[in-house]
Amino acid sequence: MINIGDRPDAPDKEGSTYEAYFPKAGFRTLDLASHDHPRHIAGDLMTGQDFGSYDLVLLMSVIEHIDRPWIAAKNITKMIRPGGHLYIAMPFFYPVHEGPYYGDHWRARATAMPFLFPDLVVVNSDEHPSAIRTVRDRRMYWNNPGSTSAGFSMLMRRPL
Repeated sequence: MINIGDRPDAPDKEGSTYEAYFPKAGFRTLDLASHDHPRHIAGDLMTGQDFGSYDLVLLMSVIEHIDRPWIAAKNITKMIRPGGHLYIAMPFFYPVHEGPYYGDHWRARATAMPFLFPDLVVVNSDEHPSAIRTVRDRRMYWNNPGSTSAGFSMLMRRPL
């Protein structure tokens, strides 16, 4: 498996590492930033470079930082073995956060992922509601718990 946009020893929001959740998997990371860990790949998803193929690709709050996600999505799809999976988590309503190697460009809902990854099939999707409700048009939105989104998580599969 490979975790895109991370380094091997980076903690998640729970204080663990993604590698710890998959102790029996061959774990790799890919990011623009270099890292001296032997299982880390420094690379750019825009280049079309061959990063290998994997049974599971993780995109944990990464797509919103990719300059041209429609190009990266094609290259990410190539990284998924037939029958393999892509797990995506993306914030929607979240503070802007940028860094030295990335901006904060795109926010999308789960309904956009089949357009970005047309060769993959949605297995499961979960929209995470936001506590923030719009004040304007409150009669239309306040009574609909699905009308605001803090983000989503989605599992997609590459057909055999």
